Amino acid sequence: MPADAPISIALETAGRVGHVAVGVGETFIASRPIPRSRRRNLELVPTLDALLRDHGYGPGDIAEAYVSLGPGSFTGLRMAIATAQMLALARPELKLVGVPTLDVLAHQHLDAAEHVAVLLNIKRGTSYCACYRHGEPLLGPELRALDDLLAKAPRPLAVVAEVDPGLDGADGVTWLDPDATAPDPAVTWRLGFDLAQAGGRVEADKLLPLYIREPEAVTLWEQQGKA
Repeated sequence: MPADAPISIALETAGRVGHVAVGVGETFIASRPIPRSRRRNLELVPTLDALLRDHGYGPGDIAEAYVSLGPGSFTGLRMAIATAQMLALARPELKLVGVPTLDVLAHQHLDAAEHVAVLLNIKRGTSYCACYRHGEPLLGPELRALDDLLAKAPRPLAVVAEVDPGLDGADGVTWLDPDATAPDPAVTWRLGFDLAQAGGRVEADKLLPLYIREPEAVTLWEQQGKA
């Protein structure tokens, strides 16, 4: 790769286990899981620093940062976006790119079927979801009733869902293991790189997590207040 190839990172914190990743030019290099401290805080910045230094780089070398937008872990998404904004504040020339988690999961399972549906944040018979054909969106992303999505999605169809919604089987539909909803940081990096090449930069103050519903704690708090 060229000696002056830009250094890029990916911050993938939508899943239960977060990851940081690094690439050089068009090449993905490595990723590392983010441990939690005793206080349950994500050790994102130390993990990123260690990964960069293992490959001979430092924070000042980062030219592009690709950040998972979710939906996913409320705390993880906030921490990743805050970290990216901090980096951009220190280095205004740094390019920030947001990467939707639905797109990441769809591209992880391109080989599962001609069409892939991704269902996240399943509650009360609805989900934030989208259907893709060879990685290109056909339906959504949007909050939609599960039955409606399955009725409209073309076949053959592979479904990636974070939990088993308990729906009856349907012809031409394959339900993938719920563990398949763990985002792959290498895919997050690749999609971020492609978006950056296509001019998908976003300003730091416009980089926002994708929350489809308010946190469960907020809902319970408001219900208690109305009781």
